[in-house]
Amino acid sequence: MDTKNIKNIIVVDDDRSIRVVISTALSRAGYNVKSSGTAAGMWRLVESDFADILITDVGLPDGDALDVLPKLQKMKPSLKIIVMSARTTLLTAVRAEKKGAFEYLPKPFDLDELLKLVSNTILTQKSEINTFPSNNSSKTIYDSGPVIGKSGAMQEIYKIISRIVNTDLSVLISGESGTGKKLIAKSIHDLSLSNNKNFLSLNIQFFDNYKFEDLVEKVKDFTLNRINTIEDFNGCSIYVKNITESSATQQTNFLNFLETDLSQLSLNKPQFIKPRIFVSTSKNIYNEVKKGFFREDLFYRLNVVPIKMPSLKDRFEDIPDLSSYFLKKYFQNKFVNKSISHEGINLLKEYSWPGNVRELENVIERLCLLSSTENISISLIQEVLSEDRLLFESKHEENLETYFKNYLKRYFKDFDENLSLNNLHDNFISKIEKPLIETTLNLFRGNQIKTSRCLGFNRNTLRSKINKYNINVVKKRKV
Repeated sequence: MDTKNIKNIIVVDDDRSIRVVISTALSRAGYNVKSSGTAAGMWRLVESDFADILITDVGLPDGDALDVLPKLQKMKPSLKIIVMSARTTLLTAVRAEKKGAFEYLPKPFDLDELLKLVSNTILTQKSEINTFPSNNSSKTIYDSGPVIGKSGAMQEIYKIISRIVNTDLSVLISGESGTGKKLIAKSIHDLSLSNNKNFLSLNIQFFDNYKFEDLVEKVKDFTLNRINTIEDFNGCSIYVKNITESSATQQTNFLNFLETDLSQLSLNKPQFIKPRIFVSTSKNIYNEVKKGFFREDLFYRLNVVPIKMPSLKDRFEDIPDLSSYFLKKYFQNKFVNKSISHEGINLLKEYSWPGNVRELENVIERLCLLSSTENISISLIQEVLSEDRLLFESKHEENLETYFKNYLKRYFKDFDENLSLNNLHDNFISKIEKPLIETTLNLFRGNQIKTSRCLGFNRNTLRSKINKYNINVVKKRKV
């Protein structure tokens, strides 16, 4: 590789120790490095035509580095800029992209990560995905919420959003229930050039008995938005949730809407901007396509930009910031100030959160309502989390029949009737009966008389089933 024109790098950070560490690592990797701690110093170094790569922090003592980037790029178009920031918010990532940064690197980061990024920056050309002019009127709410997360998983999502926010690309958002899929779609809309246009949230049932000529009236029935004419669809965003719950008819109608009707909206209207499409699913849509439950052509039409939302248990480091945000939100709504101690936050971080961020918000609101003191007690947090856990477990118990029906559907989807399979009934019954007997025996501390009476058959039948399933019976004395 010819390094003649790409081995000079400028490092700008107001923290001297960070400048030294980064500069030393880059120097050892074979780059020529100059550094500065101010925006003015950065400007002088770029003006001297020293570097091909600029690595800069956002917050500098004499200004915001992002405000200077457009001028630097106008002066030196070939300059590739990597923006570092401890402001790990969605808005920072979007601003960095809009201001012309080649890459956005949230702090803290590993030096190996930075070196790899510098190497990739040298070798690659940035794809011009940002096809619209820059919009400087970003919504400031995204600097502190409602999309929150410093975790690595959320930072990756911020990067994706920053690159697609001002495009018209369709977005497929997947993730468990309660992870904030609609919030992400709305955030992309709010931060785009079309933030003054309608954001239409639809159920897949919208495409039952769908006809294009009924579009305006049907949208009125499904949303609260003021849709009076076709013109109101100009530049809007359309969000369709639970896309994998759709029937074959709904999928066909939706595909026709995407491929035919959206074009009719802009027919003979050169200035008309087609609606942008967002869809979400809590299932693995690729598996649904493989099983034949979801149309492959519709999948590829929607899966232009996939975003996978992490579950809360996979981003537990975001729980403190999320909790703080929900506490402030409660205060703004009720004017009642509540707080959670460090120990209380640790309890929240240890919980599994099957309902994800939505469950966390509900728990915080309940804690605020139930707490008689400003500082929410540990015991109250334990009590509320225990209630949530029992509610979740009972909910799944009530849906056991539905779960098993879905399990059978998946099983028989790939069932080969030509295979010689015997005792299918016994095979399924054993999957349920064995853990049932084991759990009941454990409940009665190995007492087979009480266990058989509870299960509804005699002791000899129980013994027979214990032998059949090779169940280990452990007798325990009650203490």
